[in-house]
Amino acid sequence: MTHSSDDLKSSAIHGQFRSARLAANRERLWARLTGKSADLLPFEEVRAYAKANTPRQRVRQTIPLAAIVGSVGRYQDFTRSFLPKRDSDRARWASVRRAVLEQKRLPPIDVYCLGAVYFVQDGNHRVSVARQVGDVGIDANVTEIETNVPLQPGDNLDAVIIKAEYAEFLVYTKMAELRPEHSLTVTVPGQYEILMEMIDVHHYYLSREQNGKLPFDEAVTDWYDHIYLPLVEVVRERGILRSFPGRTETDLYAWIAEHRADISRELGWPVDAEAAAQDLVERFGWQGDKIVNRLGERLIDWMLPQALDAGPRPGVWRKEWLPTHHLRRLFQDVLVAVDGSEQGWQAVEQAGLLVKQDGGDLHGLHLVASEQERATPRVRAIRLEFEHRCRALQIRSDLRVQVAKHREFGASHALVERARWADIVVVPLIHPPHQRSFARLKSGMGVLVRRSPRPLLLVPAQATPMRHSLLAYDASPKAQEALFVATYLAVRWKIRLSIVAVAERGRSVDKILGAAYEYTRRQGVAADCLRAEGTVASALLRVAAEQNADHLILGGYGHTPVVEVVLGSALDEVLRKTSLPVLICR
Repeated sequence: MTHSSDDLKSSAIHGQFRSARLAANRERLWARLTGKSADLLPFEEVRAYAKANTPRQRVRQTIPLAAIVGSVGRYQDFTRSFLPKRDSDRARWASVRRAVLEQKRLPPIDVYCLGAVYFVQDGNHRVSVARQVGDVGIDANVTEIETNVPLQPGDNLDAVIIKAEYAEFLVYTKMAELRPEHSLTVTVPGQYEILMEMIDVHHYYLSREQNGKLPFDEAVTDWYDHIYLPLVEVVRERGILRSFPGRTETDLYAWIAEHRADISRELGWPVDAEAAAQDLVERFGWQGDKIVNRLGERLIDWMLPQALDAGPRPGVWRKEWLPTHHLRRLFQDVLVAVDGSEQGWQAVEQAGLLVKQDGGDLHGLHLVASEQERATPRVRAIRLEFEHRCRALQIRSDLRVQVAKHREFGASHALVERARWADIVVVPLIHPPHQRSFARLKSGMGVLVRRSPRPLLLVPAQATPMRHSLLAYDASPKAQEALFVATYLAVRWKIRLSIVAVAERGRSVDKILGAAYEYTRRQGVAADCLRAEGTVASALLRVAAEQNADHLILGGYGHTPVVEVVLGSALDEVLRKTSLPVLICR
């Protein structure tokens, strides 16, 4: 059986179409793997973003095929390189390919031109075939539409939107004239709208401060010089861009500012921009160690009881948090658990003392079991009592009522979450860890002591004036943190500091005490260094009574969580027996 030349030609053309379809599938698969778009740009959508509305007279010319990036009506039928995506286009595509093979003269395609790119109005199949046969140009009737958005052939839809938003941003702010050296580039649509909102808010508050209408241009330059650039400097100094590859400084500025606003709104008190930046990196950064840490935390939460979680490493809170404290006050933001009990109000009084001494703010947290409970008379009464006590203390304060999200350890979990944004957590010591190991596994107080990312002040009875600190010191990493806090209190509050080292089972503590004495002396503190014998808890409580100390300062748990839960610890015993506030550092 013989085949005519037309049959062979038709078979070859249809084979080319199948090859083009396979290539289209490969292009779309590669786009999914790389995260890049393989789609043509929709003309009407791009036109709307670019505010391109005034067409010029149509001109016939040869245009580069590589600059054709979209279509008016068939942008879903072809890939970005104009490979056919639908089998139903076989006949039309084949007829155009046959015409090219037979060297028939095809009419010019019709296109719109926006900037340096083109959109096919008529002739999509002709473009597809021309690109398949290796042509670099094509005859076209070109209708140019004016736009101030500089579109380029490599732009995807996000890039078009970003360029359109940037053009609007420049018109609105006159940033190109006011700060021509600026580099406000972003990689995500919507960022320029956020910047314009921030500038508007900045303009509003500056106008209020000056009791009049401040010129908008002055607000723009003040925002850029005193709000934007300082935060960008933080991004540079901390190398935050390394945690967000492919992003820009302006991206990070917008994200940090939004993250800071979200956190402040949730907490009810303002959060420092540097702290928000650090938290953004920890939560969402793409550096390997950050990802591993987050995965590890989730795995631990899933596999282990919370009581066996070792919590943050010693000293992390001071290294990461204190650089944001420009006033060098240790307790600027004090978080207190408010439960409405008499012992709970003593904890509020104790927390109020910290606030008065360091000139900070008191943030109360009251937990309820459901949304309905928020509006109960009991909660209203707790709020009124909290406000009354804070007014009497003459301190700045706020109270948040939050629904406990977790059944087990609900209060501890909520305090741990909020503690990340405070400097210290004050809690009434109502249920100290039990003597029995199984009960310790269920201890919410043990979970809080172990997992809190900030120091804890536990109040078992009456609030005290905190004029004489007794520090238990054994030179361990957590004891070093306790020494730092105790010395701070002695210097800033001008209170007495005693340091005790317990010579348990006959071990020498002279070298340990000598090191602590030298540290405090260098800070200008004349600490009393005491040597005691016996078990740690008994010796510490005995010395506290002998010295008339009115609060204790200790490091956190010293062993692994399993050992602490199974065998117990000196800290647990202190918490069970003391009537003095206990400041636990980590």
